[in-house]
Amino acid sequence: MVSRYSHQEPSEINRKVSYSTEKYIVTKLIDEQIRSSHYLAETEYTGDLFEPLVILEFNESTNQAAQEWLTAKLQAQKSQGGAELIVKTNYRDDNKETILFIGSSLVRLLMGAEEIKINKKYKDGSLRELLVTDILNYEYTDDLTRFLTKAEKHRVILKAIESMRAEADETFIPGYPKYTLYPGKSIIKKYLSRHIIKSLFPLHEEEKLKRLGNSWYTLRNYFSPQPLEQIEEYFGVKIALYFSFLGLYTISLIPPALIGVIYFFFPWHSVYREATFAVFNLIWSTVFLEGWKRYCNSLCYQWGTVSSGMSTSRFEEPRADYYGTMSQNPVTGEPEPSYPKWKRVLKFYFVTIPVITFCLTLAFFVMLTYFWADFWMKKNVPENPGVLSKLASFLPTVGYAVSIGILNGVYRIIAAKLNKFENHKLQSTFENHLIVKQILFDFVNCFICLFYVAFYLQDRALLKNFLGTILITQQIVGQIGEAMIPFFFMRRRQKQVDEALQKARLSSTSRDTEDSDIPKHYKKQAALESSMDKFLGSNSEYLELYIQFGYVYLFSSAFPLAALWALINNFIEIRTDAFKFCRIFQRPFAQTARSIGAWQPAFEVIGLISVITNCALIGMDPEIQKLLPSNISPVNMVLLFVAAEHMVFAIKASLAFMIPDMPKWISLKIAQQEHAAKMALKNKRQTEAASKRKMLIEQILNKRAHGSPHTAHLQPPSDEEDNTEDNTEDNTEESFTPKVDLNFPQSDSGTVV
Repeated sequence: MVSRYSHQEPSEINRKVSYSTEKYIVTKLIDEQIRSSHYLAETEYTGDLFEPLVILEFNESTNQAAQEWLTAKLQAQKSQGGAELIVKTNYRDDNKETILFIGSSLVRLLMGAEEIKINKKYKDGSLRELLVTDILNYEYTDDLTRFLTKAEKHRVILKAIESMRAEADETFIPGYPKYTLYPGKSIIKKYLSRHIIKSLFPLHEEEKLKRLGNSWYTLRNYFSPQPLEQIEEYFGVKIALYFSFLGLYTISLIPPALIGVIYFFFPWHSVYREATFAVFNLIWSTVFLEGWKRYCNSLCYQWGTVSSGMSTSRFEEPRADYYGTMSQNPVTGEPEPSYPKWKRVLKFYFVTIPVITFCLTLAFFVMLTYFWADFWMKKNVPENPGVLSKLASFLPTVGYAVSIGILNGVYRIIAAKLNKFENHKLQSTFENHLIVKQILFDFVNCFICLFYVAFYLQDRALLKNFLGTILITQQIVGQIGEAMIPFFFMRRRQKQVDEALQKARLSSTSRDTEDSDIPKHYKKQAALESSMDKFLGSNSEYLELYIQFGYVYLFSSAFPLAALWALINNFIEIRTDAFKFCRIFQRPFAQTARSIGAWQPAFEVIGLISVITNCALIGMDPEIQKLLPSNISPVNMVLLFVAAEHMVFAIKASLAFMIPDMPKWISLKIAQQEHAAKMALKNKRQTEAASKRKMLIEQILNKRAHGSPHTAHLQPPSDEEDNTEDNTEDNTEESFTPKVDLNFPQSDSGTVV
């Protein structure tokens, strides 16, 4: 068998032969294990039982030829450019839509899990990448059908579907001549972008989801810790890290919230009051972010995704949306699209930057329009206690709040299109660039008005009122829009689906025989979940926390109660988000992650900017200025507060240095695993070298026994020749010298007789 660690020529023929050989061996291995295991007798084993895992739903108007071509692709062998999956077709008579129930054989799932490098627990207790030929040495292999979790199976199927790329002779989608394809283009992404496919999602596990929800968002467990292990197993590492970050961030808000409450109920006039609170917040934000790094690495180690420090971008596969001319990866030798870097750079500088600049300029002028409208309203509307007058005074603020929401929504669409237009190769790079674009605009759109009030108008009272109003209003509107409204829509959708299914059963046609092997409860589940909202990614959730983090820390000296309102909101947010994932959203495909990505430095940048803003606010405080000498020049005053600002920077940097990002025990575990892998590779090389020496000696002895001439020059290879890579580590090892007499008789001329 040719394993993935063996040296291979990067040719398509070799890859197909390797895959076919490995598949044959794995099939035999699994077949023997299943037949001999205690949970399934030999007479009961009849092959893989079909289990629907993923649902693919076509639009009602989708051309029949396009449906049949994609179905055939999904079922075709991998060597023929297919996904090698099991597909069952169901026709919904209530809306004439075609639904594909997609499953997979056990062999395909296990081999796919090895391809995407899923980590499983080995019998020695460590987490190792799955190697199916060594599968019996992993834990929980008594029942191979349950060896992989449903989330891991979903990942394998998604990878198989996304790996289907157009061949040279496949120039368009059948039935849609205008929807062109070119070699290397992801077929499923083309279907989705052209709305030929309505939805693609994995099915929920109803019983497991019910148990998860009961321990996550119910009132009985409202004050209990989050079940992070269950969340990771069901939704994947990426979503589990989001809830872990949200939970730790919420806990970190407790100290500043308590201080803010004390300041509110026990006010006292002191020049050091706001300064003390601001300095505490600035230092505490660093403690939180550094503590999160350690906590994140601990979780990722438990879940098998922690990074050892070596860059993995060279081994990361391209995104399914990535396009370009087909070539070979210089590291792995696998086929993948290639796109010139200079084209991406031109797109960034001549398209992305001008569009972003225009959007930021628009946000600035919208802010100026708000202040102009507010000034005009105060000047022209008479001040009287009437209701209409009061409502009129709020119109500019309401209009500005609405415009912020509209601009944020529009820009996020623009940012997504620009990011896709740039054609980034790796998913991590794609997400990081998208995060930067979203942060840039939302930061300007949400905070520019606060900066204007704080440093241009220099109105501290207005800043406090404006900050409190925006923070509380956005949180209330967000909770209503994210939890209450979707809940009522969910109830309505469930009722509509039940009515549609009942109507379909009463008016069933002869086509029902085509999907008679699909259980009815799967059909009902697919119909119900297809009407659920699609989870669009965690970026919007992080962005919400990012803006809130800025409200709490950027101007903490002006509004100490910001942390309290954020704490209350986040305490509710944890449970409402949990409810959405369990009851509102379609199940997302599980994703792995090593951290929260670009959001970590984004929060750290907010922490650095908050040092500047708070020091500036304190420096402009009239009470603070009274403490300074009366004859101090403005330049010296600025230098004084710049020095204070740098002192705070030094404290934050010292804390970041003193708190290691990774706990010591994890560093030791990673070092031990790397050492064990290195020793295993060394032993493997020594075993191969000894085997080669033994084989060559046997050949020499056999030739001598048969009196074969011309063998005197054949000498057994020494360790210096066969094991040169190990010489630097084991110089004291003696060369193997077989005790064989190779003194063959020679003629006078020196040739072997």
